[in-house]
Amino acid sequence: MSPAEDLAKRYIHIWNEADPAARRAQIAALWIENGTHYVHLREVHGHADLETRVATSHQTNVAERNNWFEVDGGVEHLRDMVKFNWRMVPKGGATVAATGLIVCLLAEDGRIRIDYQFIDPD
Repeated sequence: MSPAEDLAKRYIHIWNEADPAARRAQIAALWIENGTHYVHLREVHGHADLETRVATSHQTNVAERNNWFEVDGGVEHLRDMVKFNWRMVPKGGATVAATGLIVCLLAEDGRIRIDYQFIDPD
């Protein structure tokens, strides 16, 4: 597995992680301290706000709606950028509930500096 594929796998795993302490540690390992996450018109800065963003998504999409996030297809790495598609599917089901694209800009240490999350329209 390439470093970019590992990053994509760890990124997606965070959104599925049920344990808040494990999720917090994984966020710190994956994003720089002042990392930024953009989705729609929303902008999130730093580990604490990232944790809130991911926890809210997890509660709604995974815990309540019984979905699961997955990397969808290949992962591309170019210089300081990693790009991959994702999908959300029901646990045990095949019907795709949502899809999107992630573009991550990396810091010198390989952690995420900025990530852009694009959610495909229904």
